[in-house]
Amino acid sequence: MSSVIWYIYEFARKKWIKRFLDARTDPEIVESPSRFRDFPQVRKEFCISCGACVASCPSPGAIKLVRDEETEMAYPVINKSACIRCGFCVEVCPTEPKTLKTGENYLIKEEYRILPKETLYVIDDYLCIRCEKCIDACKVGAISSKDNIISIDQSKCVSCGDCIEVCPIKGAIKEVFITNIDEQKEIINLLVKSLEDAINQEVERVRKLPDYDPEKLIKLEFPVDGLMEKSLEILPDKEMVTKIIEKITDRLKINVITWDEDKCKGCRLCIDECPTGALTYNEEKGVTERDPEKCLRCSICYQTCPFGVPGLYTARFLLKGDKILITLKPSQMRG
Repeated sequence: MSSVIWYIYEFARKKWIKRFLDARTDPEIVESPSRFRDFPQVRKEFCISCGACVASCPSPGAIKLVRDEETEMAYPVINKSACIRCGFCVEVCPTEPKTLKTGENYLIKEEYRILPKETLYVIDDYLCIRCEKCIDACKVGAISSKDNIISIDQSKCVSCGDCIEVCPIKGAIKEVFITNIDEQKEIINLLVKSLEDAINQEVERVRKLPDYDPEKLIKLEFPVDGLMEKSLEILPDKEMVTKIIEKITDRLKINVITWDEDKCKGCRLCIDECPTGALTYNEEKGVTERDPEKCLRCSICYQTCPFGVPGLYTARFLLKGDKILITLKPSQMRG
């Protein structure tokens, strides 16, 4: 009983009552520390619509891009019911100042800031004309020029595609798939072999025409339907297969060797010079056979023969709709 009276006495003391009425929360508890990560704040005026925040978010439905009707630019919107406040979206945001803002950023090293993406953008130095339009178009400063060579910093690139849109040379900037590598190799081999076979058959047919002129261009068309059907059996993604075929045809160049047996004088210089033994000599007919499996199309026979038996064309390609346009240009090179 005495203990109860003591507690009543303590609560009734004026000093205690004053402390209770004047109580204040500790400032450290009221003020969030800089490291505290609340729901991200969006500053859409800085957004470049790259989508890096959406790609990095581990919580389904926590962030999505919506399009502003006035500016026609997309910007992120946070769904607080799904957001787990991890701050990954802020970490990967490439803009400066950042479009997304939350607590203090983690000190992530640049080389470890990798976005989960399936493609990389690369410069094809063979086709690049160094106009530097891509550098001006890149909003994150990922493209630079050094010693007259344009390059893309993959740690900064967000794969927005602005560089490809402004590039005046088709194929100079390529969107390269970094997934399904083995399937890509198989499709490339299928494409090259199919084109080689088609060209060899057509060249032989054209050579037999009455108006054939070895000094003129030969233009051919190769339908893509059959090639696409076989490629989709390897990789069932039509958009990806189409891009692979387009990229390869942009860059592909094939040497084509023709052979006019009627001009052969039997000097056998080509046989002595051929590095793979692809040519066969016959006493009656001269050099009559060229093994396509052994031939490297290196053009040594073309440069060596004094009688013009071998002919050399360079084939280039362009994917246009459902056809690959092939142009065979006669070579002017002679040893």
